[in-house]
Amino acid sequence: MLDRARPLHVAAVGIAVAIAYALLCSALKVDDVDRYWHELGANSFFWDLGHLWMQPLAMLLYRASGGVLGVNHTLEAINVISVAIGCAVFFATLREAGHAVLKSVAAVAFVAVSFNLITLGPTAHIKLMVFPALALALHHAMRWERAEAAGESGQRDMIASAAWSAVGVNLLVSVLPQALLLALFMLIRGARRQGLVKAIRHLLPYALTLAVVGFALLLAAYGMARQTGTTQAQDLLGFTLGGLKEKQALQNWLVSWKEMPLRFAFSLINNFAFLPSLGTLGRAWMWGWLPDVQAVLPSLLGQALLAALIGGLLLAIAVVGARQALRNREPGLLSPWAFVLGAAAFSYYYNLNDPEHWFQFTLPVTLLALQLRQRWLDVLLLGVALPVLLVVNLAGYGIPKARFALAERQQALQAALGPQGLYIGFAAYPGEPDSSLFDTPGVERFNIDIVQMNETKADVGALLARLDERVAAAFARGGRVLVFRALDDEDWRGPVMQVALAGLPRAKLREHLAARYAISGPVDAGGFPAYELRPRAADAYKAP
Repeated sequence: MLDRARPLHVAAVGIAVAIAYALLCSALKVDDVDRYWHELGANSFFWDLGHLWMQPLAMLLYRASGGVLGVNHTLEAINVISVAIGCAVFFATLREAGHAVLKSVAAVAFVAVSFNLITLGPTAHIKLMVFPALALALHHAMRWERAEAAGESGQRDMIASAAWSAVGVNLLVSVLPQALLLALFMLIRGARRQGLVKAIRHLLPYALTLAVVGFALLLAAYGMARQTGTTQAQDLLGFTLGGLKEKQALQNWLVSWKEMPLRFAFSLINNFAFLPSLGTLGRAWMWGWLPDVQAVLPSLLGQALLAALIGGLLLAIAVVGARQALRNREPGLLSPWAFVLGAAAFSYYYNLNDPEHWFQFTLPVTLLALQLRQRWLDVLLLGVALPVLLVVNLAGYGIPKARFALAERQQALQAALGPQGLYIGFAAYPGEPDSSLFDTPGVERFNIDIVQMNETKADVGALLARLDERVAAAFARGGRVLVFRALDDEDWRGPVMQVALAGLPRAKLREHLAARYAISGPVDAGGFPAYELRPRAADAYKAP
C-alpha cells in the first residue's frame, strides 16, 4: 500500500518553492532569454527540435493569459511555476517511497538549491518547462516498479510514465535516453522473471504510448509549422532531420575525446555546486596559460574543496547504488538509475557544460541517494552538502544575481562606451552576471566567439583582420574601443577556453593588439573591468 502524500503538504511545498524562486528572479536575460523575449513579443517563434513545443506552448500560455504580466514576467512565471510543480511532484514521490515528511522537505530543498536549477529557474529561460513532465515520468516509473515488485499490475503507471516522457521529449529532446533506458531496465528485469517473450509483450503498452504520444506531438508541430509558414521543410522527414542536424551542430566541436571524462565529471559536480572558475582556471594552469596562479589560488582552493565534497557525495551514491542495484535489493532503484544513466548518455556525448543539459540529473540523483537508505549517506547529503550549497549557491550566485542593478549598470556601460563606441568581447554567457548580457542600443559589438564560430572558423588571420577593420572604423568616427574579458589574465570562464582551443589564445590576441594599438587599463565600464584601445602615433605604423 502506497503512503500517499497529503495534498496540503504537496501544495505547501510547491508554493514555498514558487515564492523562493520568485524572490530570486533577476532582470538579467541569460543565455537565450533575449531571443525568447523578442520572438514572443513579435508573436513568432523558432521551431527547434531540441525543444520542439517549448516556445509554441509558451506563446499559447502568453495568449491565454491575455499578456497581463507582459512578455518577460510571463516567461518568468512559466519557469518558476514549472520548478514549483516539479518539486511538489518530487515531494509526493518521496513520501510514497516511504520517506519522512521532514526528510522529503530537505531533499526538495537540496533539489531546489542545486546550481543549475537556480541558474535557469528564476529567469525567463523557459527550458525548465520540461521539469514537471520529467518529475511526473519519474514519479510514475517509481510506482510502476514498486507495483510489479509487489506482484501487482502497474500498467496504468507504466503508461503514465511513458506519456509524460513523450511530453518531456517534445519539450527537451535530451530526456529521451532516460525513457529508453527505463524501458530497457524493466525489460531485463521482466525477462529474468518470466522470460523474454512475456517481458516484451508486457512492455508493449509502454513502447506504444511513448511512440504514439511522441509522434503525435511531432506531427502536430509540423502541421502548425506548415500552416503558419514557419518552416521551410518540404515534408515531415525534412522537418525532423533538419532539426536534428541543427542540434548536432551545437555539439562541442572543440574538445578532444580524451577530455570528455573530466569534463563530464566536472559538469556533473557543477550541476549541484557553484564553481565559477575552477574548471577553466584549472585547465589554464595545467596548460601553462595562467600567468600568475598565486592571484587566484585562494579561489581555486575553496572551489576545489567544494568540488571534492560534492564529487565525493556523487561517487558514494554511484558506488553504493550500483552495488545495491546489482544485488536486487528493494524496489525503487531501477527507475532513478535509468534516469541518471539516461541523462549521462546524452550529456557525455553532447559534451557541453550548459545548465539545460545537466539539470536532468538533479531529481534522479537525489532520489537514488535516499532510496539507498543509508543513514551516513543521508547525513552527508542533507546534513552536510545541503547547508553548504544553501550558503554557496545562494550567497555566491542566487542572491547577488537577484539584486543585480541591471538598469544602472547598463546606463554606466552605455556612458563608458559612448554613442560611437565599439564593444569587443564575447556573446556566450559565462555563468555569472556579465556585460555580454547588457542591452546597449546603438553600441556596435564585435563578439569574438560568434565571428570565430560562424564566420571565419579556423582562419585566425581573417578574424583578426575583421577585428582591425571594426576598430579602425570606430576610431574614424571618434568612438571609444573597449575590450571586455578577452585580455583579462584572471578570467578564463567560457568561452575564453573554447576560443583559445580554436586557434586564438589570449596571448596571441594580446600580441596582435599590442603591435597595433596602445592598450591601457583595466578601466571601469559599467562595473566591469575593460581594456581600452587607442590609436598609436602615426610613426608607430611605419615599417621598420
